[in-house]
Amino acid sequence: MRGLCTLFFILQINTVRAVTIPITIEADIFNYAQIILADQSIDTVNDFHHPLCQRDVVEFVLLQKALKLGGMELKFKFELGNYDARNIKLLVDGLLLVSFDTLWYQEAQQHIEQLYISDAIIRKGEYFAGLYTSAKSVSDIKHKIGEDLSQVSVISSQAWHTDWVTLSALNPKQLHEESDWIVMAKMVSRSWIDTMLVSFNNTMPFEYKGVDYRIVAIEGIKVPLQDSRHFVVSRLHPLGEATFNALQIGIKQLRASGFIEQSYKQCGFFNPHVEAWRPLTPK
Repeated sequence: MRGLCTLFFILQINTVRAVTIPITIEADIFNYAQIILADQSIDTVNDFHHPLCQRDVVEFVLLQKALKLGGMELKFKFELGNYDARNIKLLVDGLLLVSFDTLWYQEAQQHIEQLYISDAIIRKGEYFAGLYTSAKSVSDIKHKIGEDLSQVSVISSQAWHTDWVTLSALNPKQLHEESDWIVMAKMVSRSWIDTMLVSFNNTMPFEYKGVDYRIVAIEGIKVPLQDSRHFVVSRLHPLGEATFNALQIGIKQLRASGFIEQSYKQCGFFNPHVEAWRPLTPK
């Protein structure tokens, strides 16, 4: 009987390794990850000091490292597009195995019967974001921001639960919705919208730029987002339970080694330069 169980386990592992898992991911994040990784493998990458690095790129690597450390060897086929608003439904329906981007706990726990929620990757109290605006409007917009956002227009997405709730509580003059991050950045860059909430990176001054956009952080102001972020795995996917168990093992190892904090610091997401900045919090 023990021999049969061992044989079944080996066959199961080999079957998992033979399967190609489709993963939907934002096109810009995937492309940045490929540039940063260059010729490195997921196993060997350990340096995120790159101007294109963002939180999402770090998590692209963290998830795959954790799975490998947990003993889960999966082959992924990445499908690129604008999936921020759609991934949660794909996960809940069992059509997507795992999200390569962490989710806010308050959003994930709404689907606790359909999703496994990992240990916190970004713990509550660790997440601060900046208010970014057009490079030519920084001084003007900064002077309009007092104790809230009542004198400026803001753009975000309701798919980003904690972002949306936090911004709403800051009483913006207008709060516009858009699901595509690049479109948001272009609208702010062109001064059609005053500002948007974006995590910090390792460029100084803090900025994001791409084709037809450049947005810059308003120096001296940061927004605390009071929730934790987690990877989620679909309970309805055939490989969901095995993937989640492996992921948890790997996350614990990455946390114990200090790799999670180190990666976010190198990327600029955990950033000492903003420690003295004024936190803008809802009243």
